[in-house]
Amino acid sequence: MAVVVDTNFLLVPAQFGIDIFEEAERVLERRIEMIVIPAVVREVTRGLREAPSTTVKRHFRIAQGLLSRCTLITHEPPGSTTDEQVLNLARSTGGVLATNDRALRVRARHHGVPVLYMRSRKHLALDGDVV
Repeated sequence: MAVVVDTNFLLVPAQFGIDIFEEAERVLERRIEMIVIPAVVREVTRGLREAPSTTVKRHFRIAQGLLSRCTLITHEPPGSTTDEQVLNLARSTGGVLATNDRALRVRARHHGVPVLYMRSRKHLALDGDVV
């Protein structure tokens, strides 16, 4: 199953010690493929370069390392912002959107896209149904 990953979701392991790959498979009860888009890669790279503290820089360095475990889509999905692009890709693939951005979660659910998110700073949860 395709799981389209937003930038903030890649920061979860460093910030909260959650293995997003293992937890996603547990919650979705199937094998997954984490997918990232070029805009997410750029945001991680920019975050690493412009981090305001060593702690934040460490979070982005860990996120950058996690990118190697994800599948990179080389083309830019339609949309003018990263949020629009990850949402459009999740819709077009029939996959799940992985994000902790509350506004993006609401938009995704409005469009019928299931959302994987962090709950209680301890584990991942699914909002919506997967087929």
